[in-house]
Amino acid sequence: MSLPETIAYRWLRYDAAQEAAWRAWLSAEEQQRLERFRSFYRKRSFLTGRAAVRQLLAQQLGVTPGQVPLVAQPDEPLQVLGEDVYVSLAHADDWALAATAPYPIGVDLERLRPRSPELCRHVLHPEEYPLLETFGKTAAEAIVWLWALKEAALKGAGLGLRCWPRRLRLELVGATCGWVQLPNGQRWAVAAGLREGYVWAIAWPALGLDSLSNQHHVNHGIGHF
Repeated sequence: MSLPETIAYRWLRYDAAQEAAWRAWLSAEEQQRLERFRSFYRKRSFLTGRAAVRQLLAQQLGVTPGQVPLVAQPDEPLQVLGEDVYVSLAHADDWALAATAPYPIGVDLERLRPRSPELCRHVLHPEEYPLLETFGKTAAEAIVWLWALKEAALKGAGLGLRCWPRRLRLELVGATCGWVQLPNGQRWAVAAGLREGYVWAIAWPALGLDSLSNQHHVNHGIGHF
């Protein structure tokens, strides 16, 4: 699988042996937010995600993870003060996936397990039902792939779940990559894959019709699928 060379990413799995070190990297605001979570699993997810982002950016910026000037505003994506870089982060169970690029980017991570058939009418445009046959053994699993692709585009565009996924149109140009068109006409390139039983998806602005074919492998010193 290849992505634009300007996209960097990092997978990270929760590791209890690393928790103390990861906590030490957090800013005062992040420490406070972590302590506000009542759920042990929510705390673990938050910590793993922040560790993934900080490790990725530290390698890019040439600083320690604790020195990364990471900030988070309410209902806003993560930002890096003074740096021309965009960040996106996704969690699923013990896993986190972080990605950066010099342009808006979105990622999603979903455990591949059967979902309710009712989800189809919330995710799929009426003309997208034939795509279910592309992704899995059953429609209940295939919908996870379609959800992840659309969710990544929505996160990258800053829309989140404020936009109904079925309003987006997905066009495949490969087994697990293609275009997502937003209601405002914007097109996002999307790619997905499977790792450790989880579907990952990354979305980035489509700058031209050749942006999926004119690709380079990501820096594998940072991460690989």
